[in-house]
Amino acid sequence: MPNLTEAKYEDIFSPETLQALKGRSGESLQQLMGDKDLMQAMRRSKELLDQIAEAERGHEAELVKVAIDIVRQVYPIIDYNEIKIEASLGSDFSLEPPQQDDEEEEEGGEPGLAPNVDPEKKRRIINAITQGASIRGAFSFLLFREHLDEVNPEVVEKYNEILKLSFGIYDNDEAIALMLSMMGQGQMQQGGESQMEYDEEEEQFIIKATALCFPMLVHEIVKGLHEIIGTEGFGSDREKNQAIIGKVDKLQNEPEDLRYGKFIYDGLRDLYLSSEYTDERSRELFFAEVYKLGHKSFFNIINAIINGTLNDRHIAWAKEKVKEIEGDLGKDDVDDIDGIDTTGDDNLPL
Repeated sequence: MPNLTEAKYEDIFSPETLQALKGRSGESLQQLMGDKDLMQAMRRSKELLDQIAEAERGHEAELVKVAIDIVRQVYPIIDYNEIKIEASLGSDFSLEPPQQDDEEEEEGGEPGLAPNVDPEKKRRIINAITQGASIRGAFSFLLFREHLDEVNPEVVEKYNEILKLSFGIYDNDEAIALMLSMMGQGQMQQGGESQMEYDEEEEQFIIKATALCFPMLVHEIVKGLHEIIGTEGFGSDREKNQAIIGKVDKLQNEPEDLRYGKFIYDGLRDLYLSSEYTDERSRELFFAEVYKLGHKSFFNIINAIINGTLNDRHIAWAKEKVKEIEGDLGKDDVDDIDGIDTTGDDNLPL
């Protein structure tokens, strides 16, 4: 097996592309944190967490149910693929190490383009997109605030503020340096965690998530869903897949993945929205199709998204791919068949 790299962003992107990401991060910092410096943000976050903990006390079971219901409504692919969600609220983060399912198909790719020759870099970007998706998805509770108003009409604004501060600090160089230092000393406090598993006996994916408070639980459940989707970026070599995970999926990579991943996710989501989709289940399946692309095709799209150079060819590919996905979804609905056949190179994932 060839030596694998740690897939640092400066080794993945050109200086110009990385600068484009940093520019968006600077804009995001202002939008999410306003004029607060790091210490002010940390103090305010502590105040909010104490207030949220008090408001949620005694309502934990109800809030877990609301979180699961919200994610199932926003991401209908969960029910379509019968993905099970196990979630909890609290400070006891005791999830077992995730078991990676490696039964994926060989990577596809556009005809005439190079295969994935640098999989650890691709894995790093897929991890970043997963983090970006979970950040954007965390705010989906705002669409269902009437359910939360029944618990406490003041808590929604606190949820919104704590998310902005929690994710905004990842756009702050000083905060990232502090977090990396704390990680090195084993002092980093978690707000939650998630993992995905595949139950061989039940032939079912499971998302396991736990978090300190309701909005972070929504965040962790969405992350678990996108971790499932991210498995489509692997090939069929189980040993190689595990080696890539061991090299790339590290806690110290998360701050920068959270910093930049939301912008890459936004671009892929916008590309999907340009496809004239009609079935919301196709959104996550479209992401999976992007992940199955060969190395050259994958990074062609990612670089175009970051640099704002998406062209008619990219949009045409997205439209055709979504059309294929929705065609298969329609056939599956008519035939009332559970699951999706993944025996062919061009079939759907999950």
